[in-house]
Amino acid sequence: MKKKFGLVVFILALLVFVGAAAFVLGKNIRKEESVTTQENLITETETVITGEIIREGLADIGELATEEYYFTEVETYDSSKKFKDFEIPFTTSRFVYSYDGTIKAGVDFASIGVEKDDLTKTITVKLPKARILSSEIDENSFKMYDEKQSIFNKISISNYNATNADLKKRAEEKALAKGLLDRADANAVTLIKNFLHSTYDISDYAIKVVTEE
Repeated sequence: MKKKFGLVVFILALLVFVGAAAFVLGKNIRKEESVTTQENLITETETVITGEIIREGLADIGELATEEYYFTEVETYDSSKKFKDFEIPFTTSRFVYSYDGTIKAGVDFASIGVEKDDLTKTITVKLPKARILSSEIDENSFKMYDEKQSIFNKISISNYNATNADLKKRAEEKALAKGLLDRADANAVTLIKNFLHSTYDISDYAIKVVTEE
């Protein structure tokens, strides 16, 4: 009987010891987790958004088209044979045709500069002026409307390929005259402001974007 009673006392003592050990271990684990959480909060609080951090974020965007110009142009191609400066009669051939294309303009964000003034609460972004990034003509869109052929000077649609560069140049000149780069600059400014407000906690800062040549 005494042996059974002693065994019961031993088992109860063992259970009390195990429970106390578990309680102490759990308390230590919770304490370590609390310390880790506090350290993380301190680290996040100490993170400072600098002008360089903002600049690197914008630079990652790289070269970006911020405006596209779609066009349809109608051209007249004339060809005649000449002797020195004299145009030989009955050798003039002509055709009228149209074509479609796209011109893209944008900004190289890798060249952006950023200054953050914490005293005046101002972020100044120095943006390079937009430029034409690409000009493409859809050769499948080529259509001929009027054709006049001289038996002495045959021309064909293959003559179009020789003037492709000139067609792009004229289309670019028209796009520039219609404000292509101005719209590209304006869109880049809007994109930058939206990017900064959505990426960084700078709600109390004024954003100023300056375009430079």
